[in-house]
Amino acid sequence: MPDTSSTGGNAVALKAAIAGAVAAVVMVPLAAAIVAVVYRFPVPLAGYAHGFGGAGSAALGSLFYLVLGGAPVVAILGAAGGFVAARSARRGTGRVRVLVAAAVVALLAAITLAVLEFFIGPW
Repeated sequence: MPDTSSTGGNAVALKAAIAGAVAAVVMVPLAAAIVAVVYRFPVPLAGYAHGFGGAGSAALGSLFYLVLGGAPVVAILGAAGGFVAARSARRGTGRVRVLVAAAVVALLAAITLAVLEFFIGPW
């Protein structure tokens, strides 16, 4: 059961939210590289990167998207994931759940960019 008996549980959840936000933003380049290896990833001004050879380009391209405005979105989603993970975790498993939640957020952000043209058209 999560510790919700006192404000200590809220402080832990707040720290987990901050950790989730930071971890999600930091994991985006790795997630973009993984998506490029498995599928493809749009690199600004260069087209799509795919395969192992395009993993580095995808990681660098993801930094452009983060600077362009993706960092706050990923951070908010990572914070929400970290908060929920910490509140639902048993004692001692919170950190792992927060990192898993952050990785899932980063991977979903990269996949969203990879398949965005199916929803908005070519870009």
